[in-house]
Amino acid sequence: MKSNNLIFALFCVLLMTYACKDAGSAGSAPAANTTGLRIAFVNGDSILTHYKDFKKQSEAMEIKQRNAEEQLQSKGAALEKEIMAYQQKAQTGTLTGKEMQAREKYLSSRQEAILAERDQMAQEIMKETAAINKQLQAVLQEKLNAIKEKEGYDFILSYVEGGPVLVADAKYDITAQVLKQLNEEESATPAVDTTAKK
Repeated sequence: MKSNNLIFALFCVLLMTYACKDAGSAGSAPAANTTGLRIAFVNGDSILTHYKDFKKQSEAMEIKQRNAEEQLQSKGAALEKEIMAYQQKAQTGTLTGKEMQAREKYLSSRQEAILAERDQMAQEIMKETAAINKQLQAVLQEKLNAIKEKEGYDFILSYVEGGPVLVADAKYDITAQVLKQLNEEESATPAVDTTAKK
């Protein structure tokens, strides 16, 4: 249940916005070409590292995942003890055939229940992670759109190591501007409930 990887992947993909404005739109920030397309970029790795809400939600999901794993491990250990106790009784011959059959059926159902609970927890965490990704992405997109309109950019790209943008001039980097807007406002993203369901 490595759900935190899903969140990390959010800012490691190409983020691009397109404006239907004239190529000669005026803007105060530097542009790649003042007579053609106006392009800027954000450093995806820096966004991932310094976007406070992203870090908060990622840490909360890690805690929730860890709590879920601990619950499952505890139930698994308890079931293992029951199985060992049953095997000891079976070896000593203190159980009738009917009792052994009933006990084995019970232990098998317990094991199936734990596996079903594991799958359910994994699905819940993945679903919640997807919802958080969607909301954080919406906030980021809103800020990028606002900057794009204000500065007259045609494209805002995401620069990440190993990504499609191989080289970029630092003077077109608007990461600090984006991070400032992302972090200065109180997040509307609801806090993750880190208590795993029992």
